[in-house]
Amino acid sequence: MTTPKISVLMLTYNHATYLKEAIEGVLMQNTNFPFELIICNDASPDHSDRIIKTYAEKYPEIIRYFRHDKNIGFVENQRFAFQQAKGKYLGYCEGDDYWTDENKLQFQVDFLENNPEYVMTTSRNLLLYQESGKLTEDGKDYMFGNQEFIDYSQESFFRERPTQTFTYLLRRELLDLKWADVYPNYRDLYYFYHLLAFGKGRAFNKVVGVYRLHEGGVYSSLAIEKKLRTSISIFKNIKKQNNDTRANHQIIKDLDQLINKYYYLKEFPLPIFHKNLFKSICERFEISKDYKILFLQLVKTVKYSLQKM
Repeated sequence: MTTPKISVLMLTYNHATYLKEAIEGVLMQNTNFPFELIICNDASPDHSDRIIKTYAEKYPEIIRYFRHDKNIGFVENQRFAFQQAKGKYLGYCEGDDYWTDENKLQFQVDFLENNPEYVMTTSRNLLLYQESGKLTEDGKDYMFGNQEFIDYSQESFFRERPTQTFTYLLRRELLDLKWADVYPNYRDLYYFYHLLAFGKGRAFNKVVGVYRLHEGGVYSSLAIEKKLRTSISIFKNIKKQNNDTRANHQIIKDLDQLINKYYYLKEFPLPIFHKNLFKSICERFEISKDYKILFLQLVKTVKYSLQKM
């Protein structure tokens, strides 16, 4: 096999229903260079194996397929996939998402080849709500405006991230797998943070794929809490491991969203009795030391609770 310029990583577990679109979105790429698709199946109990083998046998010059005999979990499957890559650049697409732009890899490689000061590039995407079939924009117009692209850095990483994992292309040589052993439950935000220590990123105001949302009631209170708590944990870990207090900005931002969501959701009619709410208020104060905000949040909580009684 010719050495590929890009290694596209596809992690999959129980994605049989969606794999065809995911794989074909990669295979349709129109490039003037070779690329490989590395599919890592984490012992899916569905019929993913049969689907992947059909494509792997048909496109042996592109697809390299690995099926784990036992489920090793997302973090280890991701580490395994990274270790298999041979390309100068890395792309990524999980088995339930898919690309729609046949020139995605080509224009991203062209950009990185001509701009060595950039370490990665990303683009925009659409959101597909699987249960309803509703297709929407990604909600990032406020970041891009009418600009064709925006740049981001490690500094801006703590404020806004115009990145979606399955749209990225990054320089493989800068990806240090040691961080997978340092951080608990290794996530993409960790390696984005460390990659951006070497240079800038560019996000193009261009849709290249569709991100699939499975969970029913994705905006329910519990889903919101889980999402924000995960983000808070990630940025606390970044702060701790790197002594980087810039992470406080995102932690406070997430806590404010978490606190404000609880004031008005029907699931919590009496916020004054909700321990997680007070925990969040205390966490925010420990970081900000802002007595005014602490006072206002406590008063608001009591006032809202009395209205519900």
